[in-house]
Amino acid sequence: MRILTWVKPTGNGMHLWNYLGMYKPFIQQAEWNEAFLFLPDFHSLTSVHDSETMRKNKHRLAAELFALMPDGTPFMIFEQSKMEYINDITWILSSVTPYSLMLRAHSFKDSQNKNSDINMAVFNYPILMTADIIGYDVDIVPVWKDQKQHLEFARDIAGNFNKTYDIDFFKLPEPYIQEDVALIPWIDGRKMSKSYDNFIGIFDDEKILKKRIMSIVTGSEWLDDPKDPESCNVFALMKYFASQEKLTQVRDKYISGWYGYGHAKLELLEMLLEYFAPAREKYQKYMDDYSLVQKQLDIWNAKASQLHREKYEKLKEIVWL
Repeated sequence: MRILTWVKPTGNGMHLWNYLGMYKPFIQQAEWNEAFLFLPDFHSLTSVHDSETMRKNKHRLAAELFALMPDGTPFMIFEQSKMEYINDITWILSSVTPYSLMLRAHSFKDSQNKNSDINMAVFNYPILMTADIIGYDVDIVPVWKDQKQHLEFARDIAGNFNKTYDIDFFKLPEPYIQEDVALIPWIDGRKMSKSYDNFIGIFDDEKILKKRIMSIVTGSEWLDDPKDPESCNVFALMKYFASQEKLTQVRDKYISGWYGYGHAKLELLEMLLEYFAPAREKYQKYMDDYSLVQKQLDIWNAKASQLHREKYEKLKEIVWL
């Protein structure tokens, strides 16, 4: 099977929700399948209108993704903007996409609620994302729960094209969602989100990382009171980064009392620093010499572009361009 997913270069970098909800399950599936991960830099143009900011955002995210890669690299990373025909495919798909469908897009509705001055890139965002997904004959797309609509739109648009031209040309990809991490409550008790500014960045400076962890919402029991670990946001996070033996030890501390939430947060900090220590070290190496990243990106860009080009050439024949 062929698998594809993405991470948008927003400038805030990879956070724990990215890692748990998308990146980790993607890596697991990549071991047995042909897998691609791309940086949707065209999508960033909906809000980033400064070239230096764009450059920094892309460099940081690419360095982070490379740093998190396991040894053996079972997948390829490429840049959306290096795909020569991505916007050509987007235009063709636009011709079979109902206006009424675009009005239902979450990205458009969210922008309407936040800002009345919406650019057309925001409105057309789902069509470009569809071109990203179906342009490679993808079977599975690992996403987090609130991005499921991207897959629904991709399937609808691909289906519209197939029906319009009476041909089974575009695959209808299936989403893969890790339900156990989809709605984890984070710092402020809601799901983690960059728009809420309540995320925990994997590669943040240790002081910033500590500040965010210490801000996680917890109960109000006294220090000597027994506490329920299963209702604690801090313990919920520990489950993903601690051994079973360590979890048992921490659970006993919660139940026995004289173990404050502050103690738990400091233990979580230690767990995260230990878990991501190798990646944090590699990240610094890549940021010090970004050419190490760009050299490999150029190779993978060329391979992904070849796949995209082959799909586009067939698409042109169907629509008679």
